[in-house]
Formats: sequence, C-alpha cells, structure tokens
Amino acid sequence: MNIQRATPINELLARIIFLLIPTAVVGYYLLDYANAYYAILRNQAWQQTLYLTAGMVASAIFYAFRFRFLPTFILLVFVLYLGYEGLDRSGSGEFDAFFIARAFQVSAILFSLGWLIGWGFMRVRYWSVLLAALLLSGCILVISRMKTDSVDELLRAFAPAALYAVYIIFTAEQIYNYKDKSQKFWWFLSRRLTLFGLLAVLLLGSVIYAMQEEIKETVANHGGGGKEGENSMLKEDKNGHFDLKDYSRLSGSLGRNNELLFCAYIDNYFEGTDVPNPLYLTAFHYTKFDTLTETFERDSLIPKNDLFEPDPAAIPLFNTRADSSVIANSMGPNLRKTIEIQVYTRKLSPHTYLAPSTGYFVQPITVEKDFRDEFKTAFRAKSYASELNSAYFVYNADDPQIQMFQQQRFEILRRAKGYEHTDSAFMAYYTEMPDDAKFNVISTLADSITRDAKTAVDKVIAIRDYFLSKDENGNPLYRYTDNPGIPDIPSASKLMYFLFENRQGYCAYYAGATLFMLRSLGIPSRITVGFLTVDRSNKNKGWYWYYADQAHAWVQVYFPGFGWLDFDTTVGNDDARESPQPDQTPPMQPPKAWLAAEGIVASIDTGKKLLTMNVRRMVFHDKEYEVKPPAAISMDVHIAAIRKDSIEIPLSEVQKGDDATAVSYADAIRKMKPAPNETGVALSKRLPEPAPIDEVYVKQKDLAPQEQKAAPEEKEQPVTLKQMAIVTLWIALAALLLTFLAPMLVYRYFLLRHNLAKPAGQKAYWAYRTATFYLHQSGMPRGHLTPMRYALTVVDPTLGTSFVPFMNIYLKQKYAGQALNKNEETYIGGFLSAFLKSVRNKIPLKKRLTGFLSPLRAWNYFVQPEGASNTENDKD
Repeated sequence: MNIQRATPINELLARIIFLLIPTAVVGYYLLDYANAYYAILRNQAWQQTLYLTAGMVASAIFYAFRFRFLPTFILLVFVLYLGYEGLDRSGSGEFDAFFIARAFQVSAILFSLGWLIGWGFMRVRYWSVLLAALLLSGCILVISRMKTDSVDELLRAFAPAALYAVYIIFTAEQIYNYKDKSQKFWWFLSRRLTLFGLLAVLLLGSVIYAMQEEIKETVANHGGGGKEGENSMLKEDKNGHFDLKDYSRLSGSLGRNNELLFCAYIDNYFEGTDVPNPLYLTAFHYTKFDTLTETFERDSLIPKNDLFEPDPAAIPLFNTRADSSVIANSMGPNLRKTIEIQVYTRKLSPHTYLAPSTGYFVQPITVEKDFRDEFKTAFRAKSYASELNSAYFVYNADDPQIQMFQQQRFEILRRAKGYEHTDSAFMAYYTEMPDDAKFNVISTLADSITRDAKTAVDKVIAIRDYFLSKDENGNPLYRYTDNPGIPDIPSASKLMYFLFENRQGYCAYYAGATLFMLRSLGIPSRITVGFLTVDRSNKNKGWYWYYADQAHAWVQVYFPGFGWLDFDTTVGNDDARESPQPDQTPPMQPPKAWLAAEGIVASIDTGKKLLTMNVRRMVFHDKEYEVKPPAAISMDVHIAAIRKDSIEIPLSEVQKGDDATAVSYADAIRKMKPAPNETGVALSKRLPEPAPIDEVYVKQKDLAPQEQKAAPEEKEQPVTLKQMAIVTLWIALAALLLTFLAPMLVYRYFLLRHNLAKPAGQKAYWAYRTATFYLHQSGMPRGHLTPMRYALTVVDPTLGTSFVPFMNIYLKQKYAGQALNKNEETYIGGFLSAFLKSVRNKIPLKKRLTGFLSPLRAWNYFVQPEGASNTENDKD
C-alpha cells in the first residue's frame, strides 16, 4: 500500500514543533558548555540559541516551497559574509570593530548552521540519524573535557543527549510514515510521542538503577579532564594584551602562565621602618549570587558602592580622575591612610585599572624613554587603604614575623563593634544566602568550624585554619590544584563537591566556599578579583612584578569602623609565589608633575626659547582646573624635552595652532600651594612669568572644521549582541508572519489589478485570476482540469454560480481576439463582485479562513497547469 503523507501545513508544523524546537533545546545545552571554553562566545548561550533556532525555522518554511538548496544556501552565506565585512570595517574603534564583527560572525555561523539543519529535516530522508550521531559525538567530546564530579552530574550531562538521539530518530520516522490523511494526525503523533517518552524514562531509569555502582566507580576513576592552564581569569585580545575577565561569572584561577604583565611601585612601608608592606591589587568584586544559574555576578546596584573603575587609556596624559564618593562608601574611617602606586604595563591591557582597596584616583603618566620598549603605558593611582591590609596579613604564610603581624591585626579587629548598628539594607545584601535546603549543609559546616569563635575575625580565622588543617593521616585536608575541571566559576554543586568530597581547587573555589560560610554566619563578605602581590625583590624595595599566574580571587570581609579588609583562605600555592625569572630593573620613575597645562600653541620664540599657549585646562597639584575663557600663559622651554608622536623634535618644528600639553616638575611650581576655591583663570595669573616647563607633548594639528570635531560625540553606538538578537528575532517573526499572510496579499493584489483594469482591456483576465485563486484557497482547486471543464463540472454545479457564461466571454477575448460588445463589457465589469459574494455564501468562513492561512496551498495554485491545455475542450 502506498504511504499517504499528512497535509503539507500539518507536516511543516509538526516538524517545527516536534523536531526543530527539541533540536534548539539541545543546541542550547551544547552552546552553554561551549561558552565555558571559548571567550569569543562571551557567555551568551541563550542569544546564540535564538540565532540557531531562527535559521532552522526560516529554512524549514523556505524549503517547504521546494526551492533548490545549493544556490539559495550559497546566496545566504554570501549575504552574511558581506554583512560581516561591513561590520568589521565600521567599528568605532579597534576593540569595538573586533568584538562587533566577531559577534556577528558567531551569529551568522549559527544562523547558517540552523539553516542547514532546517533544510535537512525538510528534504533528507535520514537526516535525523546523521544529526543524532553528530550531537552524541559532540556531547561525548564535551563530557570528556569537563569534570564529572558526581554520578548526578554525569547523568545530567549525558542523558539529555542520549534521549534526544533516540527521540529525534523516532519522531522523524513517525511524521514521515503517517498513513492517514484525516484530521487524526495530531492525535496520532501526540499519543505516540507520549508513550515513547514514558517508555524512554522507564528504561533509562532502570538502567541507571541497575548500574549505579558501576557508574560511580567509573566517575571516581576517570573524573577530571580540565586542561592545564585553561582555568584563566585573564583574556587576551588580538594585540596580545591581557585583561581580567569581566563576565557575569567568575572564571577559575590561572594556569601556570608566566608572562610578565606589569610591574608596580607601591609606596607603602611599615611605620617607622624601611620594610615594604605589599598590598593586593583590586580590579572588581563579585557581590551577588544568582540562585537560578548558581553563579556569582557583578552588580552595579549595590548599597555603598566603593569600587572606582576608570579607564586609564581614555584619560589624556597627566589629566586626573577622582571619585571621593568611594571613600565615604568604604565605611571604614579607622586606621586609614592614602597609598600611592605607579603601574607600568607590559602585557596588561591599558584599559585596566588596578589599585589597593579602595582606589579613588588615577593619572596617566609617561614612561621614561629608556624603558619605552619594555613598558607601553603607565599611570599613578591613589587608594584610601586600611593599615590593617597587607599581603603579609592576607596570605597563609609560615614565617614567624609575618604571623606576628597577623596577630597584631587580629587583636585590633577583635575589638571591632558588632553588626547590630550596621545599615540593615547593607547587611541584608552582603549576607544574602540562597534559601534552598541544600545550602544548609554549608551552614552546618560553618557552625561546626566556628563553634568556639566569639568574634567575627575569629570566625574568619577558624575558616582559614580549617582549610589548612590535616586529616587523620597527617596529610593536608585541602589541596591547591589548577585542574579541578571545566574552567568556570564553581557553581553551588561544585562548591559542595569541593567542600565535602574531593577538597581540591583553585582560588575561586576557596573564595566561593569561604563567602558562603561567612554569609551563613551573618558576616558581610564579597569575592574580590585582582592580583596577588608577592615581595620577591631584596634590592628594589617597594617594587613588585606581576606575572599572569598571579591573577587571583579572594574574600573581603566588612568590619564596622574598619571597612572592607582582605582575607585569603586559598591554601599554599607556591608556584604563584615564585617568579619564573629574576625580577628585572624597574623603570625609572618620573618626578611628580606639579603642573600639566593643555591648550593651543599661540606663538613660538625659538631665539628666547619661549612658548605661549592659550591654556584651556590645567592639572595643578593633582587638582583639575578649567580655564574659561582660555588664558595665554608664557612658558620657558629652555630645558624642555619636546615630543611629537613619541619622537623628540626641536622647538622650531612646533607650529602655531598645535594642540599641546606642557608639563612642569619645577621646584617653583611645587612650592606654590592651591588656594581654596581658586578658579583656573586666577591660578594662571599666579604662575611664574614665564612658567618653567620640563616637557611638551605636541599632538598632530587638527585641521578639521569645527563641525567635524564634534563628530565623535555624535557617532552611533556599537550594536550590542542583545540588540542584534532582538533584531534577528523580529526579522524571523516578520518573515513568518509575511509567509502566512502571503495568500491574502496575493488575493488583494489580483483584486487591485482587476479594479484598475478597463472592461475593454485586461479586466476579464484579472477577474478570472482573482476568481480562480479565491476558489483555490477556499478548498476548490482546479487541479488538472481545463478552465472551462473546471467551471462546467465543478464550480457552477457546486456553488450555483454563473461561472460558465463568464468563461465563454473570457475565452472569446483570449483566444479569438474579438473585441467585447457593450453588453459583454457591462457583464464583465459587474461579474467578480457578484461571483465572490455567491462563493462566500456557499463556503463557510472557517474553511475560507483556513485556506487563506496556507502558504503551501497558494504555492500549489501557481505550479498547477496554466491556462487551457485543450482549446477545443475549453470552447465546448
């Protein structure tokens, strides 16, 4: 018996609902894991799934109309390639162009892949078998690289893919082999799939139950798989610069990457000594735990935000940026002082700001010319730092002197006030814990560890000591490893496995576990990301060298009156303390710039070595002044080094109209003190005449008209991935809507052409096209009948209309070429309106509406035999 297929529209909808949507779900599963490994995907699996799904659905609808695959697919790829090239060249900056183009590249690849999958489901008989094999292979590859912490995790990773493989093959065959063309199609398919689902769950559950012990043994023997060095908190851009990952999820610790990123001079010594007191450098915090995704996140809407995040690369040389609000928000007035630091970047991104907690000031500075081949950029920073913060106090060390320093710190903190009078909103935010019952075991562990501790600091110490404790055999209870599994933040499940089972992890594991235990005890805490500072140099005191493996995560704890203090509970990681090579010679520190004046060169006197500038902005003793209107300041440049584009030039090459910055380190400027409430104009009048200048930095002369100078302010913002996903979704929805509205649009087009035509011209032809299309969509197709036979045997007998008389007049005009008389023109002019009214009265609205929502039926109208294939029969 021949197989009868379901109606085209039912088959298309069934493939979309039962094949494409489950495939999109599995696609999200694989993309979510892929995002953990490839930084270019930028942790946006749900958006990428939208691209994949849009491609599949659009392709399924498109190829339902029997278009050829190869030429249309090549055209699609070509259009997407042009879009990619256009975005790659239109970015507003070097980094913007790179990431926007890469984002579009990812979306284009996924959309094309979805297009290919949709075509396969519509056209290839055993496509489901091939796809199931490929997805199972991809799933096995993912599992082989991830850490299988438990049987549950292994099953969560593999079972969905296994079920999908069987499901997709079974369902595709059910749709293809459906034999009844009646309206029982959906009941038949739903019943079969429900029975399949129940049977699959029963069989899988039975296998798992019967082989549970064998699976556990396999997991125990073969768990792991994260690759050495992939647990990176750093990302590398196309220029080879590294930046701390600012994702919604904290990545793991760094592998053993020993590239030198930067060096820093920290002007901090123990009081009354020349012993350096190193400080950890903070980049940002993770303060919020998302219970839905079980991940730590950054949050800009936190109470008392004390994080200063400028972009040093976006600030003009010697200009300053400061934010005093972070000092107030640090809520720690006791034992605080200002610490100055200078950072010289080598491989670190110039956009990254680092400072001891709490940074509040930044000023880009120059690198001495002898060190410019090694260090690319530099900046000064200031921090409102606690005297109780120290890398010696933070890190777990065995040195007796360091332990003595720690005890002094702890004694001070034991006298800190309790949290009874701390702002309730602040406390609620920083002690928030998931209310899921599974987190109770962490709370129980924290209570048992700290049962003898009375103060908050003693509880922190107890948690630190717990990680340093030994088991009954004298071996360390916890160990440091760079290879605990997939390079991503440990989720709640992974943290529990870390705390209660394998007890091996990197810094993010210790920081996350410590945070949960502290918060369960009601102690405000947060995760901090930055760099571990190690004092390795005996000859260059105050200088510290930072390698890639020093990217780090630790915990900050809030103490009333003392603010946020650093605590590092990560067990010993000797590799991170040892330099892979001896520390080099630090760059020569430039003297402090007491004055930096920006403006336009007004005149040059090469004989007297004088320069006059119309100054519009000044930085004086680290304070910025706007000079309105610009003031003409005479400058003595006898000893000044003049540079243009990093090349030293003579004064004679400076031109009137050049944009320049003049810098003074002179003692005469140092001795001048800022006056209270002084304006920039008043300060310019107090400067020596002429003002002594040590360096002049000349910019390229800007010859663009004023309107063009403002252009950067008016540039369009780069398109974000979210915006791109929304646009793609709307385009897909619009295409889908347009497809289903196509029959009505065709009908309206025919009707419009009929109404505009003259009775003596094409009116009969458009009346014929409109009438036959309307009948076709209403469930009365002509099929292989000639137009006259169709009118004579189908239309008039069924509907009681007068289609045959119309056909006689139409065919007379079409084949005999005879002009219509007045009566015939009148008849043709009024025929269509009366005919359509009769059809509507005889065919139910539901049937007509269903037909006009079927694009496949409309397509069949245009591919049926055209016109009258037998002229004599038409004339019968």
